[in-house]
Amino acid sequence: MEEIDKDKAAITWLSGAWDDYITGFLPLLPVLLVQAVISSGSFFLMHRYHSMLQAVPYILFVVTPVSTGSALVYINMARGGRARLRDLFSAFPVYHRAIAVSLGLGLLTLGGTLALVLPGLIIYLTYCFSEYAVVDRRTGIKESFTLSRAITDGWKTRLFPIFMLTLLINFFAPDIVTVTGPFKTPVVALDLKPWNLAGALLKSLVFLPWLSLAMARAYNFTLTAQKQSGEPQPAATPDDGRAD
Repeated sequence: MEEIDKDKAAITWLSGAWDDYITGFLPLLPVLLVQAVISSGSFFLMHRYHSMLQAVPYILFVVTPVSTGSALVYINMARGGRARLRDLFSAFPVYHRAIAVSLGLGLLTLGGTLALVLPGLIIYLTYCFSEYAVVDRRTGIKESFTLSRAITDGWKTRLFPIFMLTLLINFFAPDIVTVTGPFKTPVVALDLKPWNLAGALLKSLVFLPWLSLAMARAYNFTLTAQKQSGEPQPAATPDDGRAD
């Protein structure tokens, strides 16, 4: 595919994702709210025990698979389907693989970032679809990373703008819950000032879902492109059926 055609395809990921968001917002809203409630459990634990240590297992073993499962929500929306609450929990039938893939992606990205920022960025853009593969195609741990590396080949520079937009929104947009203080004794507080609340709602209910849909469109597009090229793809693990 010519470079100009790749640029055009990347633009359609963002524009098409906005259309997906507008048409699918009402079914998506309950999914976003349930995910927000589950994620807020980590803040409750920090506040309850005045320590982040009690929240770490909850984040790893509950929030992480739910976050991974949310990828399937957006993948199906990008394929013309409706947002389904049960897809939010699609990582639990392949629980150990979902945890391992998410943890592996995080550690690889962190290691590359600590070495130099650029290697961390390249690693993430190479393997960012490993979590998508494990919930969508039910691939094994190694196969998930292999598939992501294959389908992102030649597309990293087009995925970069979506990644940067997501990073900037997460960094600059406000949150209604703030965590300050040291790791062992964090202070959790609510900030419900009108401007802060409005910014947090726009971030959580508009911009991040839109960009998640753009990434889902990118995943579907690159996956289809690889199929059309005739390159072999990792097969789903036989002992796990896909969640429909």
